[in-house]
Amino acid sequence: MTDPKPLIFYDISSPLQPRSYAPNPSKGRLALSFKDVPFKTTWVEIPDIPKVRQGLHCPATRKFDDGSNFYTLPMLQDPSGKVIGDSFDIANYLEETFPDSGGRLFPQDSTRTGLDYESPQKDTTILIPLTTNEGAKNEAYARFNWHVDATFTAHVILVAYYMPFNPETAEATRAVFLKRAHLSSWDDFSVQGEGRERIKASFKEALTSLAQLFTVHEDGPYLEGKEANYADLIVGGWLNMFSECTPADEWKDFRTWHGGVFARLHDALKENYYVCK
Repeated sequence: MTDPKPLIFYDISSPLQPRSYAPNPSKGRLALSFKDVPFKTTWVEIPDIPKVRQGLHCPATRKFDDGSNFYTLPMLQDPSGKVIGDSFDIANYLEETFPDSGGRLFPQDSTRTGLDYESPQKDTTILIPLTTNEGAKNEAYARFNWHVDATFTAHVILVAYYMPFNPETAEATRAVFLKRAHLSSWDDFSVQGEGRERIKASFKEALTSLAQLFTVHEDGPYLEGKEANYADLIVGGWLNMFSECTPADEWKDFRTWHGGVFARLHDALKENYYVCK
């Protein structure tokens, strides 16, 4: 599939490129690839995101606890200049604009397996604002997205310290994250020893009910069995972050959790749908 004017996808720059790591950009990238829609990437340094987003007249979709705007990625710009600034909105845009291309992100014949998932962390106070997308089209998937975000975000301290920053902007990028978390030192993100083991145990337990949903259809690896939909990509976005940012021995262990359902999902999405360019 070719197009002289491909969509422009705005993703977070890192030394890993052309591999992406942040969860919401990963959701958007998976959706683009799933729909088989041509695109090219503009890589943005984290400290530059507010300037780039405002320059495209793309308002923030989330706010911090102090009421200030949370300017983040991804964004998607189409050939007409229209900019979509939220991963879930991007998925809806792709489904509506390219209905006959690739797979169906929101299939009408879905059994809706897993869409009633509730996060064990649903009542936990989380400093990083989550998007609800209340009232959006395909709202059941938006709700699933919020609950999955809650579960993973509550344990993101396991990978925060290991996020891959470009050396030339690492100091400024760390300052951004310290301000968001109300912390004074980057070492505060480093959790080791018994404390880390407790968080890993909490994470494993928290993932139990989500993992069980991936065993409903035994032919897997997706919630619907052999056919993926956007709910799988939501989880896949987070799995991509943990695969890139978790210490190697811990990621190897994570892959064994809950009978390996998340490892199978991650591997299938990487093989079939993940394109980074």
